[in-house]
Amino acid sequence: MAILGLVRKRSDPRAHEVALRVVSWARDAGVSVLAEHECAAELGTPGATKPEMFERAAAIAVLGGDGTFLATARLAGARETPVVGVNLGGLGFLTEIMLDEIEESLAAVLAGRALVERRGMLEATVERAGGGRESFQALNDAVLSRGSLGRTVDIEVRIDGSLLGRFSADGLIVATPTGSTAYNLSAGGPAVHPSIRVHLLSAICPHTLSVRPVVVDDAARLEFRLGPPREQLLLTLDGQETVRLGPEDRVVVTRAAHQALMVRSPRHDFYDLLRTKLGWGRS
Repeated sequence: MAILGLVRKRSDPRAHEVALRVVSWARDAGVSVLAEHECAAELGTPGATKPEMFERAAAIAVLGGDGTFLATARLAGARETPVVGVNLGGLGFLTEIMLDEIEESLAAVLAGRALVERRGMLEATVERAGGGRESFQALNDAVLSRGSLGRTVDIEVRIDGSLLGRFSADGLIVATPTGSTAYNLSAGGPAVHPSIRVHLLSAICPHTLSVRPVVVDDAARLEFRLGPPREQLLLTLDGQETVRLGPEDRVVVTRAAHQALMVRSPRHDFYDLLRTKLGWGRS
C-alpha cells in the first residue's frame, strides 16, 4: 500500500479542513496516511515525525503557506521525496497546487506520473574560528545580517577564492532560483526561472549606489567573512533557522548535494505565477 505523508499548518483552520479531505480521499483510494504526531489523533491516522515521513512515504502533502513548505522540504536530504504544496489562498510561489487539484495531483504523484521539478538547494557551512564546522541546508536563501536594528555590517565576499568586494549593507542574501521571488526580490534582486542553475547574491540596503545583484554559477564556492569592526553576525536559513556567528567565523555557501522534488501543477507555469502573484498586467 502506498504511503502519503501529511504536514499541515497547525494554526490555520483551513489546513485542518483540507487535511480531513485528504485523509478521506486516501482511505477511498487505498492509500495509507502518516500525519505529524501533533495532529495524527484528530485526523485518525498514524503519527510520524517529518524525517520518518521522508523515510517511509512515497510523497508528502504540505497544507499551508510557503513557510510550511520550506520547513518540510529542507528535511528531504538524500531521500528526495516529492513534496506537494497545496495553496490555501495566500501568496505562495511554492504551494501552487490549488484546492480543486488536490486529489488529481496526489493520485498522479503516487502513480509516478506527476510533473515533478528538481529544485537546487544551498548548503551553508559555518567554519568556526576554533576549528568546528556546522552545515545547514536551505531551499530559498541563506541570509547574513547583524542582529542589531539600524546597524550596518561590513562583509568580505570571495567567489571561488577571488575577492569580489567588501560590502557595507544591512546584510547579504544568497538565493537559489526558487528563492529569487522571496527576500531576494524584495531586496531588488532578479526573478529567475527555477530551471536555471545559478545562485544570486543581493545586498540588503547597501550603503552605496554602485552595489548591484550578482548572478553566479551554482557550482561556485561563495565565502563570507565579517569585516572590521568584527562583532557578531547572524546566518538565517529560509527565514526560519538562525545561527549566531562569532567575529572570526567564516561562512561558505555551495550547491547542496541533494535537491528538493517539487510537484508542479500542469495548469500553471513560472510566468503565470509571476503575473498572478505579483499582479503584473492589471489594469
